[in-house]
Amino acid sequence: MFQNYKVLKQLTKIFFVVTFHLTLSGCFEKEVQSETNTNEGWVKETKISKLIKNVNFEFPENGYAYNIKNDLIAQTFDAIEHNKKILQKDIFNDTIYVRFMSSRDEMFKYTGTRSSGTAYPYWSTINIVSNQDEVSPPIKHELMHLMLMLDWDYPNRSSSWINEGIATYSANNCNGYSVSEVYRYLLSENKLIAIKELSSNFYNQPEMIAYHQSGYVVQYLLENYSLEQFKELWIEGVEKFEEIYGASYTKIEDDLQQTLIMKYPEIPNIDWEKFGEGCY
Repeated sequence: MFQNYKVLKQLTKIFFVVTFHLTLSGCFEKEVQSETNTNEGWVKETKISKLIKNVNFEFPENGYAYNIKNDLIAQTFDAIEHNKKILQKDIFNDTIYVRFMSSRDEMFKYTGTRSSGTAYPYWSTINIVSNQDEVSPPIKHELMHLMLMLDWDYPNRSSSWINEGIATYSANNCNGYSVSEVYRYLLSENKLIAIKELSSNFYNQPEMIAYHQSGYVVQYLLENYSLEQFKELWIEGVEKFEEIYGASYTKIEDDLQQTLIMKYPEIPNIDWEKFGEGCY
């Protein structure tokens, strides 16, 4: 019986060794297979980057944005010069980062938003989606945000509308229409948003109306008043509008609308249902 026990013990030991070896082999093969096929969920993403003058550019290593990178670089420097004129700046030599992304999904991974462009002044960075579906990357728009906030910091809470307004005016083109033409159409269709709602709750207003309405108001203020007054409005907020401009918002709004009616006696023929889908 003792001998039988010794034999049984030896057989049990052999069984566990063989079983452990098979189990270990199976696990090892599974891990290698996983690493080969899926790399454990890791995805290799590579970018190319280059400092040109004061701008650090970053592009995907291949694809649409990469293929047209020279054009996008030229657009960036043209946009800087364009925005300098609006802001009455002789120089702009801040070191900034301009990152081009291949899709809105990629934008979401890095920023948590699916917009076609974002600006982060504290990192001196703008992110732009560039692919065949994004016909007009918002380079002027996002650079205006960045250039202005690098100088003036973030606007007063009630000045978000002029922050978005000046960026929209910088681009000044949506589906072939300027901000003044869009405002004229909105005026004729009684679609304009009251300044109280525009200044207190901008991002909950209809986007295509709020951005273009604000864009033309900013254009009018910059063309008929000083940049210093605009900066004060940026800092102090709409509550100080009359003190800053020497007239109520209602009075200036009436003046700009009368000017616009004279400029465009015929209402721009905008297909609002199509226009409302966004700029393309």
